[in-house]
Amino acid sequence: MLKILIGVGLGFLLFTNPEARQITADLLRATANAIAPEQDGKTFQDRVKDAVVETIVEDD
Repeated sequence: MLKILIGVGLGFLLFTNPEARQITADLLRATANAIAPEQDGKTFQDRVKDAVVETIVEDD
């Protein structure tokens, strides 16, 4: 019940406060840009895999 009330409170805050809505939108866009595929077609998973493989190869 408490989680529902917190969710309703946050929803009301975002609905009535344009500044909070803009900040939330900016954070969501930054997150989406961080995990979006690059122009060369690599996905986030591919980039992480490449970084891990490079680290393992450098340690040998």
